[in-house]
Amino acid sequence: MQDLNLNETQKKLLQWLVEEVRADRLKENEILFIWSYSGTIIGGYQRNVPKVDKITLDALENSDCLVCNKSIQHQYNCALTSKAYQAVKSNFGAPNLSAIPPELKHLDPELLKRCHCLLNTCGDDSKAWDKDVRTATVFLEERLKKLGKIDNSNKNATGEDIVNKIFSPKKSVLKGKLDDSDLQAYRNLYAGMMGVFRNPYAHGFIDPPPEVGRAIILFIDVLLKKLDAIDWD
Repeated sequence: MQDLNLNETQKKLLQWLVEEVRADRLKENEILFIWSYSGTIIGGYQRNVPKVDKITLDALENSDCLVCNKSIQHQYNCALTSKAYQAVKSNFGAPNLSAIPPELKHLDPELLKRCHCLLNTCGDDSKAWDKDVRTATVFLEERLKKLGKIDNSNKNATGEDIVNKIFSPKKSVLKGKLDDSDLQAYRNLYAGMMGVFRNPYAHGFIDPPPEVGRAIILFIDVLLKKLDAIDWD
């Protein structure tokens, strides 16, 4: 199903609501949230209520998972929609990672977990591929920072600057651990990735066709494997 763009707090609340309705502890068409100085209660509900704020309910309504009547101050009278049940049933559109096709099992597991389009969940949706390519470039950047022990608080540590800190033949994290010619080759390879792919996807919408998006992500997987092969100690 289409990405609902919900955060974890919103997902957990929706899942809880669906579970309570299925257990006959809530009515799907009449879930009355009431806010008072003592906290949040649900009308007629006898159990503990998780922390609920109006912003979370608004997000669920904007995602078409709830319909809420807000005519009375400090009260939301809400009903679950069919989309709410579909979202929970599908685990909010997350792919089944236990059934990875054999041709993808060699991929970096974290990359695969973040880039769902590789599991054929995106079809020809170029916007979804755009998002996954951007995610893959960020993931590569974060892996470089982690392996190079580059401080996340350094705002200048992005893209090619990270690559230079790690691979520059003059002064870098791997200086003395690899030959200068190898350092230069690695620097050119990863700097090229940052310049040709990371930067354009970070600063605008590219919306690549599926075959291009897939090829870029698979290339990033190769770059991750090259990093794994280096003796960082």
